[in-house]
Amino acid sequence: MAISEGVSLLGRIERLGEASKAEAARLIARIYEDGVVTRPEAEALFDLNQRLTGEDRVWDARFIEAICDFLLTREAPEGWITDEEADWLINRIRPDRGVCSETDIDLLLVLLRRAEGAPIRLSRFTLGAVSARICHRARADSEDVERMRRAIYASSGEGRTAVTRHEANILFATNDSVAFARNAPEWSSLFARAVANHLLSAAHPAPDTIEEAFDREAWLKDTSSDMGDVLARLTRRISEGSWFERVMYDPKKAARAREAAREAAAKAGAEVSDGEGDWLMRRLGFDKSISPAERALITFLREEAPGFVNGLAAR
Repeated sequence: MAISEGVSLLGRIERLGEASKAEAARLIARIYEDGVVTRPEAEALFDLNQRLTGEDRVWDARFIEAICDFLLTREAPEGWITDEEADWLINRIRPDRGVCSETDIDLLLVLLRRAEGAPIRLSRFTLGAVSARICHRARADSEDVERMRRAIYASSGEGRTAVTRHEANILFATNDSVAFARNAPEWSSLFARAVANHLLSAAHPAPDTIEEAFDREAWLKDTSSDMGDVLARLTRRISEGSWFERVMYDPKKAARAREAAREAAAKAGAEVSDGEGDWLMRRLGFDKSISPAERALITFLREEAPGFVNGLAAR
């Protein structure tokens, strides 16, 4: 397909309004068969998508496939997203106002999943775009929760299997915007598991020694199952080493925390009171009403890592 044909069709779409849908369908069918060969063709396709995104699921799916094919197979190095390509994508997708479209976010998620490698800033941009969409819509529905889960998966390109502080901060900021909205139940579960993963891995004195135990995919893949098997290996270690120095920065408090953790482990998972759980959230710097997602985090830690929670709650 010559680029002049793509631009010409774009001009006709602008003139014909609703009649453009049939022409766009013919264009995307041809692109789907032949592929996007040049950057100008990809630019023209993005221009078309700005007008048609969300109107036709076939268009959305084929647009995503065409851009993925172009970036991962037509441009070198094959299978990788370069710094220059990441900048181009971000500049094409970043909205002048409002938030990224559903189709653009899905394009980013598919690209990050398929690519052998991509710049960190692209995965961070994607995570931020999903967060902005949820905040803009003032609720986290099931589809956007799944997008957030996929974005956190994609962010593992930062070189850590565990959830990072940046990702945890994004989750807290997102939850602050939708804390008491009618969110999908999956939101609280995803939030709790991801933040707990970050807290426990950040506190562990040497998380790389048991890297697979903190693997984000194991924690987030099935939000309906318990984490007993994954955390069983950690329970014995919570009262050992320098876990609590990593989050308290006070040797005396850390020593009391280790003792409380040891006692909790000896009691085979003694319950933590609501007051202690609320204190945990204050300890993390969130002096406000506890949202359902934050309550889910407290409950998750209380049930799965009582030694850790009791240690944090030690005075």
